[in-house]
Amino acid sequence: MRAKNRIIKLMRKEAYAPLTFEELRRLLEPQGISPKELEKALFLMEKEGTVIKTRREAYGLPDYMNLVIGHLQANQKGFGFVKNEDFEVRISACDINGAMHGDKVAVRLTKKQRKEGIKPTPSKAREGEVVHILERAHKTLVGKFEKRGKVYYVTPLNKKIFYDVFIPKGVIMNAVKGDIVVVEIDEYPDKRHGPTGRVVENLGNENLAGMNVEIVVREFDLPTEFPSDVLKECEEIPDKVTEKDIQGRKDYRNELVVTIDGLDAKDFDDAVSIKKEKDGNYYLSVHIADVSHYVALDSSLDKEAFKRGFSAYLVDRVIPMLPHKLSNGICSLNPNVDRFTLSVEMTIDSSGEVKNFLVTKGIINSNARLTYEEVDKAFIAGDFKSKEIENSLLLLRELSDILENKRVNRGSVNFETIEPKVVLDENLKPIEVLIREKTPATKLIEETMILTNEVTAGFMHQRSAPMIYRVHEPPDLEALIQIGELVKELGYPISNIKSASPKILQSIIKFAHNRPEKLLINYLMLRAMKQARYAKRLSPHFGLASDCYTHFTSPIRRYTDLVVHHFVKSALKHKFSHPSEKAEGSSVLNLADRLEEICERCSIKEREIDEAERESVEVKLCELMKDKIGEIFWGIITGVTSFGIFVELPNTAEGLIHVSDMTDDYYQFESEHFLLKGKHSGKVFRMGQKVLVKLVNVKISEKRIDFILA
Repeated sequence: MRAKNRIIKLMRKEAYAPLTFEELRRLLEPQGISPKELEKALFLMEKEGTVIKTRREAYGLPDYMNLVIGHLQANQKGFGFVKNEDFEVRISACDINGAMHGDKVAVRLTKKQRKEGIKPTPSKAREGEVVHILERAHKTLVGKFEKRGKVYYVTPLNKKIFYDVFIPKGVIMNAVKGDIVVVEIDEYPDKRHGPTGRVVENLGNENLAGMNVEIVVREFDLPTEFPSDVLKECEEIPDKVTEKDIQGRKDYRNELVVTIDGLDAKDFDDAVSIKKEKDGNYYLSVHIADVSHYVALDSSLDKEAFKRGFSAYLVDRVIPMLPHKLSNGICSLNPNVDRFTLSVEMTIDSSGEVKNFLVTKGIINSNARLTYEEVDKAFIAGDFKSKEIENSLLLLRELSDILENKRVNRGSVNFETIEPKVVLDENLKPIEVLIREKTPATKLIEETMILTNEVTAGFMHQRSAPMIYRVHEPPDLEALIQIGELVKELGYPISNIKSASPKILQSIIKFAHNRPEKLLINYLMLRAMKQARYAKRLSPHFGLASDCYTHFTSPIRRYTDLVVHHFVKSALKHKFSHPSEKAEGSSVLNLADRLEEICERCSIKEREIDEAERESVEVKLCELMKDKIGEIFWGIITGVTSFGIFVELPNTAEGLIHVSDMTDDYYQFESEHFLLKGKHSGKVFRMGQKVLVKLVNVKISEKRIDFILA
């Protein structure tokens, strides 16, 4: 890190042009940077995009060279985007130059105007061309094996990968046309040629039992096993809390502490305890699993957790960030066993203001493992496990209402969304879909965790300590304008949405609450929002209307939270300006130097895991619907395009009615009104409209459902 910082400082201060290795060596050797240290630093910096190597073998800083560094987010139509903190760069198909979705690239900004009807905002929109591919995202791809004449090739199932992979005849592993295979890329595409590779695994026919989710696992390259060195480290971790490690921890084992999670949860990150005193204040303690006690920095466990980034909760399995012994064992806040925590005690007044707080290392023994389902039933029936638990839950409900009202009043947007839970039988065949919505029980935990994340973020920010913040920019103006036009068409009393005021967004959600298009409006508004991300610099969280926010409460399943725990512990132990000379202090400082890399990688990894989880649900929804071909359903129009209308069923399965199947008239697309209109009949199909449809086709591997009007 010393060499990296000095290279950057030298380039910013002295260089007006990129410098060769020899030029850098000559300037930095007097500062104590050896050629070997310089070579290693440049290699790492080039890989992460901190410096760019030119054709004349010279190194320069990207921002001095009119370059933007980022990951390519490809579109199925053949173009893509590279985003940084300030703006996004649109890359046309002819300027992608062999890059693939997910690749880390250097993009040269150009002065081209945007095409294809997309209107740029002058300060935000850019056009660019990929000039360097810094890191390839894919070593393998999953696709369908095809044959045309004597030519073998694989078409990737991921539609954002728009290159077919050529396969030489001798490396097809007995694959036949239509098989789903895994190919390893031997030669990546460039501006003129597509990729070539070889089949390394033949998964077989796509209709085999269990194949659909297995394809998702391979498509997203989700690791299914832990390396031997990680498992070896796990063996050395005790199964129980040891007495010697209790010293220096606050003992909460005599307090009533409970966990509240979903019925199918297996790992428990958080537990809560609460009481209310005569002064009217609430005394809330939130206890978060102290995973950092068992996962040391730079250990094999830590490196594997960084590589995975997050646990993936697929429809039929969990692919954990940490091995089972930790995620479901010694780290999980299971009932009736001692567990180490990082705890946040808060004194909260009747208006929801935190009057004071304490962050400390703790030890708890959870009294009960409660589920959302049983807590909601208890609230309705008044039947609780014990009087003590009843008192705690009623206090938590009282406090969560206060916290929610305070959050909404300051501008936080409460979206009304649903989450489909596909129920499988013992053979992993889908049998029904349960719809999960926000309930009083889920709100108890949601509000207390939001508050805990805010308090922790503020605690660290006040100390000017290295930190990972959760940030969220205001919504995209162009998308909001489209929503404004839609709600106007639907008769909403909204005059101006352009200001992106949270109050306006709240009023739209409130008006939609009892209307059939409620979920559609919430979905469209969520899509208009920028994606929240991780950053080392503090910036507000728009969706929560929070000036200072982090992720602290899920270290079992999120690597960012684990990093935050290390920083919090270091802040509790000493000031960052005077770090400990012990190895822990040194490791934490090294971690701080890697913050930008960690934030960027985890932001990208989070989106990948979210997409994998969604796709695992989609394929099982398709599998469920395949047995219902020929049946008729009511649905809501969720999208209108020139080629047809998208319709979503109550179980969240979405399909297309192609305009060619709308044979009763010739339908014209009116984009400004989000509708299709019959040329002769005047019949209209618009977003939010309820329609009767017949299911006519399901293609599981393509996650495609086709309807016709019934």
